Amino acid sequence: ASATTRRNRQSPRAPSGWGHQKAASWLRKEETFYRDGLFTDITLLCASGVIFLCHKAVLAACSNYFKAMFTADLKEKSKNQIKLPGVSHTILDSLVNYAYTSQIQITEKNVQSLLQAADLLQFVSVKKACEQFLVRHVDTVNCIGMHSFAEYHLCSELEKESRRILLSRFEEVWRHEEFLDISCEKLLFILSRDNLNVWKEEAAIEPVAKWIAYDVEKRIEYIFDLLNCLKIDLNEIYLRSALSLRKKHQLNENKIRSLISSALNTNPKDISRRPTAAMYVIGGYYWHPLSEVHVWDPLTNAWIQGTDMPDYTRESYGVTSLGPNIYVTGGYRSDNIEALDIVWIYNSETDQWTEGCPMLNARYYHCAVTLGGCVYALGGYRKGAPAQEAEFYDPLIKKWIPIANMIKGVGNATACVLCDVIYVIGGHYGYRGSCTYDKIQSYHSGSNEWRIVTTSPHPEYGLCSIALQNKLYLVGGQTAIADCYDPEHNEWRQMAHTMERRMECGAVVMNGCIYVTGGYSYSKGTYLQSIEKYDPELNKWEVVGNLPSAITSKHVALNSKFQFKTIDLFTFVLVFANFPF
Repeated sequence: ASATTRRNRQSPRAPSGWGHQKAASWLRKEETFYRDGLFTDITLLCASGVIFLCHKAVLAACSNYFKAMFTADLKEKSKNQIKLPGVSHTILDSLVNYAYTSQIQITEKNVQSLLQAADLLQFVSVKKACEQFLVRHVDTVNCIGMHSFAEYHLCSELEKESRRILLSRFEEVWRHEEFLDISCEKLLFILSRDNLNVWKEEAAIEPVAKWIAYDVEKRIEYIFDLLNCLKIDLNEIYLRSALSLRKKHQLNENKIRSLISSALNTNPKDISRRPTAAMYVIGGYYWHPLSEVHVWDPLTNAWIQGTDMPDYTRESYGVTSLGPNIYVTGGYRSDNIEALDIVWIYNSETDQWTEGCPMLNARYYHCAVTLGGCVYALGGYRKGAPAQEAEFYDPLIKKWIPIANMIKGVGNATACVLCDVIYVIGGHYGYRGSCTYDKIQSYHSGSNEWRIVTTSPHPEYGLCSIALQNKLYLVGGQTAIADCYDPEHNEWRQMAHTMERRMECGAVVMNGCIYVTGGYSYSKGTYLQSIEKYDPELNKWEVVGNLPSAITSKHVALNSKFQFKTIDLFTFVLVFANFPF
């Protein structure tokens, strides 16, 4: 078959910051030689027959694979053509152009193929760039496949992040189609982890039954290995007997789950539980700004204290989490109302604060959310007026990047992410917040576009929004009204009223329930300390405990290990003594 020469074709050069620095003038000359086909001394032949006329020195400088090939005592050393049947011409084109330009375009379509080829040909910097790209795009839908991919290609960062999502958000992960194709070995690995985040061990029975039922003829034999990974008191003799009386083709998901549930001992022995998601309370306000970090540990029903925020005079900042890190953005100082652009980052695994890259726009009373591995700062106030500017922080390149302005600049609004769309709800606008905004704005990162979604039936500011079960839940504000919005069907539903009116409260989702904490009660004229829990299945609120002190604050929920010093909060331990978990 004839081969097509690619020496004169130049791939699109889209700078992405992945290339290491080289001598610029030498690089430009070598690129010119490559483009013009001058002084080439090696030909690369890819799977489709396309050839690339290259320079050994350039390839060896970027690739340990080629360096070893051209310097070691191998037969390829004396050859003038190298066959690479496992690499497509588009991927090889990208790698060769990277060798000459230090620039490469990484996209969602080419990243896995590019990483595989970079791993094979030992383009170390390209492989690392692809890995970081994938780390940003790991989610509950693809984390199982990403974890296997990372293990195969020895990508430690990707393996760590995909494993973190897989274990911390397992109750979301197993509901996706990818879970059905998981290997038994991988499922055993997941279920045996001590940091698997399940509210109760019995909750892991459903995914086990679902996985077995998908291919019951082959998978039923693994049922006891899988159940032995769970911290449940199982009557194994009963279950074996019950299974022996039924033919495999009669065992569907419901039947398997029912048999396992029937085999659970009614008076289970005391079994240690796994860590679950933790609630982090960051700073807050009680007549003056607070800088403490408090963490609720559901294993011990205790509050534990982390390292205080370094900047203790700041208030009205935004808080969001990305992986194990909690980002605290903007705000203003208590001695003046000058908006700040500063960012502090709290690492929940090391209990340490570090200063982050300042935002492009100073702001306070703004919204902060996380989407696609990036941190977004939206709207807020500056110089007493609402700001329309929005931006996001990319931790891979450590830069803030502006996005399209909001349709309406608002402050003291609330925002959350649902199905890769950012929703900004309510807030106020006008000079010093004289008007309440009744619309919900949505941001679509793919098109960099804002839209008006709907009108809120109860316009508010100082409220919280939570994404749960593909719906938006709105709680808090000046009233006890709580609303649920279904974006897919554009439907509103009023929930049961909260037990307190909570302005600027905190809210998180843990274990399928909504926890609303603290806030300021206009009706009582005081700050609140209580925590309310909402069960969406029962449509019911109940008080389940107290914060360490009465505050307005921002909260996030994380799955992490607790390595902090315990504080003496005996009364609060008693309050949580009957907390259901």
